[in-house]
Amino acid sequence: MRNQRALGVRDRFSTRARARAYNAGVDTYGPDAESLATSIPWIAALPAEARAWLVHELRPIALAGGATLFTSGEPSDALFVLTSGSLGAFAGDDASRLIGQVVAGETVGELGLITGKPRMATVRALRDSELLMLDRSAFETLGERDPRATLAMARLALERASSARVKSTPVGPRTLVLLPQTEGLDARALAEPLARVLESYGSTEIVDEARGAGQTSAWFNTLEARNRYVVYVAGTGRSPWRELCLRQADALVFLADPRTQAAPWSEAQRGIDAPLPRPEHLVLVHSGKPRLGAGRRWARTLPRALLHHVRGDADISRVARLVLGRSVGLVLSGGGARGFAHLGVVKALREANVTIDAVGGTSIGAIIGAGVAADWSTEEMIEIFRRCFVTTNPLSDYTLPLLSMVSGRKVSRLLREAFGEREIEDLVLPFFCVSSNLTNGRASVHRTGPLWQWLRASVAIPGVLPPVFTQRQVYVDGGVINNLPVDVMQDAFTQDVIAVDIGGDHALSVDFEEFDSPPWWRLLPDLFRVKRRPTLLRILLRAGMVNSGVQTTTARNAASLLIMPPLGGIDLLDWQAFDRAIEIGYQHTLRMIGGPRDVLYTASPLFDV
Repeated sequence: MRNQRALGVRDRFSTRARARAYNAGVDTYGPDAESLATSIPWIAALPAEARAWLVHELRPIALAGGATLFTSGEPSDALFVLTSGSLGAFAGDDASRLIGQVVAGETVGELGLITGKPRMATVRALRDSELLMLDRSAFETLGERDPRATLAMARLALERASSARVKSTPVGPRTLVLLPQTEGLDARALAEPLARVLESYGSTEIVDEARGAGQTSAWFNTLEARNRYVVYVAGTGRSPWRELCLRQADALVFLADPRTQAAPWSEAQRGIDAPLPRPEHLVLVHSGKPRLGAGRRWARTLPRALLHHVRGDADISRVARLVLGRSVGLVLSGGGARGFAHLGVVKALREANVTIDAVGGTSIGAIIGAGVAADWSTEEMIEIFRRCFVTTNPLSDYTLPLLSMVSGRKVSRLLREAFGEREIEDLVLPFFCVSSNLTNGRASVHRTGPLWQWLRASVAIPGVLPPVFTQRQVYVDGGVINNLPVDVMQDAFTQDVIAVDIGGDHALSVDFEEFDSPPWWRLLPDLFRVKRRPTLLRILLRAGMVNSGVQTTTARNAASLLIMPPLGGIDLLDWQAFDRAIEIGYQHTLRMIGGPRDVLYTASPLFDV
């Protein structure tokens, strides 16, 4: 029975898996079971006799990238030890929802084998992988020979289950491949600084064609086993080496020169990655400032890829962190004029050497965040936003209130003047902003398209500014649904998020009771003396933020570091409080983080390495 099962799996998957060898005829199927098995801690801990018996019972399997090992609901008839490659666990039959990742040296399927319950997830190979299989009959015999083996396996299963409850994202990739598109683009020159960054997290090696061509599967397995990360460097054009690199990689990093014409990638045309949910990254290597429009042109060639702009080593470091899932995202909330505090927060973070890798926000937070993503200096942002919001009141172009209190032309003009014709894809840092789609009743996340237009949608406070009508949809301020989009940042870019909430402690209050609008002469004192009643604009502004209150509470709890400057004395429309809000945000952040980056490692789990 065991031999039939092993042979069935072998015949099912070995044809494509054998193609992973660079030289024709190299057998990739037969790993050295004894040496591989004894490198697994729970196996190595067994007595010599039990270990020798177990090694004899393990059956090697070669699983091609994209192939299914087992599906949810199947009987749990075997466990597997991954010796090389990478496996993904998916929720049920949903091939797009990756809920966990198995790396070399880990086991999969042990919980079902112990409990006797059906498989709880579908497991597929994220790339060509090799495994050792132990079926139920052999597992039960091992338990009879040495009960400690069953106990060790049960402990492993419990630890795995506990870890899954705590950890919400899968392990980051261990093998990367650089795939240059443009002739003359030196991929090796990018690989070396990239590897230096990876070295700070674990041992790293670079493998190019000169080193890797002609090597056997066992050579690659040994290379990946002794290193935390391996960076494969492919050449341009289709070649056996490039295809081997593709099969070895957990993450694909496409390289292009933005000065050249965007062209389709051979991998995208052939659909080589169609069955594999491997992360894709598109890196545009600039010789100076990013060229406007280049990001969108190239992004269309790889719609699933996260776009990066690289101008030097600092940008390469950011790419490395984003690829590994070790990056830090900044999320800025909406809150009217109180949003100027975001500038003070950013100033303090930069002075403390806290590197921001991705930015997102809602309403005024989206506008300030776009300045951060454009890589403007703190001084530039203060100057530009002072001109937009203080020198001129952006909400002073009142109109006949059919759609809104103001026409919105002034806000649109100021946004276009500040950001020009930039598209979101032109921003140096990955960026998104959030609006509320009244057509479908859901939050919309904007990562592409004209920057000024989607910022305008994100600040379209219902009743104050007219909605943005485009593509048969109606968009208003993102704060209506999601004023602090920590969840969007975590889903798209990174698990560690600095969230800045500047709207949370604002509340409208009065010291009298009133149920109807009084006669106009009773309202005159509100025009000339201290106002007892909130104005219509303030009511609309506050009403636009109330609906996302529960979402904001959840977002605060999910943030790695939550910053809430005490802005109780600043009104949502108090544009003249510009400098005061900046100073409050700056001083509050300094008090929270307590000093330069090296001190922060002990101040927050956000900065753990």
